[in-house]
Amino acid sequence: MASVRIKFRSSTVEGKEGTLYFQIIHKRVARTVFTDCRVFPCEWDSVSSSVITRGTEERKAYLEMVASKLKWSMERFTKIITGKEKEKADYTVDDIVSEYNRQPECPTFFNFIRSMVAKKTAAKRDGTAKTYRDSLASFSSFRNGKDITFDDLNEDIINQYEAWMKNKGLKRNSSSCYLRTLKTLYFKAVELGLTEEKDIFRHVFTGFATTTKRAISIDAIKAIRKLKFKDGSPLAFARDMFMLSLYLQGMAFVDIAYLKKSDIRNGQLQYSRKKSGQALTISWEKPMQEIVDAYSHLTKDTPYLLPIITTQDGTERKQYEKAEHNVNRNLKKIGEMAGLHIPLTTYVARHSWASIMRDMGNDITVVSKGLGHSDIKTTQIYLSTIDNSTVMRANKRFLGRILK
Repeated sequence: MASVRIKFRSSTVEGKEGTLYFQIIHKRVARTVFTDCRVFPCEWDSVSSSVITRGTEERKAYLEMVASKLKWSMERFTKIITGKEKEKADYTVDDIVSEYNRQPECPTFFNFIRSMVAKKTAAKRDGTAKTYRDSLASFSSFRNGKDITFDDLNEDIINQYEAWMKNKGLKRNSSSCYLRTLKTLYFKAVELGLTEEKDIFRHVFTGFATTTKRAISIDAIKAIRKLKFKDGSPLAFARDMFMLSLYLQGMAFVDIAYLKKSDIRNGQLQYSRKKSGQALTISWEKPMQEIVDAYSHLTKDTPYLLPIITTQDGTERKQYEKAEHNVNRNLKKIGEMAGLHIPLTTYVARHSWASIMRDMGNDITVVSKGLGHSDIKTTQIYLSTIDNSTVMRANKRFLGRILK
């Protein structure tokens, strides 16, 4: 049976790290497989063929990573050799090396997430890519930038991460969002065979906590609408985007940003939600056109309906994110001016539309259809039975309540 050992080769340059490699022997034939792992002589125990973790916290983290990679590779060699022995077929040491080289490199959690970000970006799933990036940034901050292999990713680390976020002052839904995203990515890695499922998220909260009410009343909306701002000012633009979101059935700001002039046809606005791809149709009404007309001089040279994305140069996502940040900052000022007790944001418009529509007696399935909630299983069953005209009529009644 073949044997595998980990060996250390010192550097020919004094003071430099040496190289770790695998020596595979079978039928008196030896082959060498080098790794990308580098350690100093004092960090290697030749008797036990193991890494000695010492030095600064950063160095210890690196050496632990090296040890994990070596363990992962040794397990792969063992699995290959065991498989060939079970086959009871003649094989050579080169067969072992060849099969090992076809294996993927030792996966680390950070690198896996980066690969998933790249995959979503290539598929133009920018929202999901951003969610993955944000979750990686948070977990990396917790780890002080130190990557970790799947073998070392365990329940204690996940529990510590949740506690770290709580100490940082993150709200429960924010920490849950990060944990839920990491859990999703972890299970993707399990599906791909990069690690075994160890139920490491079982003691952390990945659900949805009850939040403070974000919806505001009709009277509050009317008060915001009546505020006087200088035409073209940042405050006026923020208020107009808030009102437009309300008029457009609580449309998310990202969808408003990407609306194009060509989306309006035969008195209707037809678009697909960026988040879910759900197609929606909204009756195009006079108050909506009035807001668009106020900014038409800024959109003459673009296909977009509003001056949020102004150039098509690959930075569309950044333009939208910057605009949303500025609008939300100004909406908070507007909320204070209107005497609101909650921070006013673009998301409040979405909540308010849904809440008011419900209070007006509309069926929950009509509200769900209007919001484009194709991912809500409890209402999706009924969506196909709700005609678009039903939602349009309900939204017209909603507009009437605000504008009268």
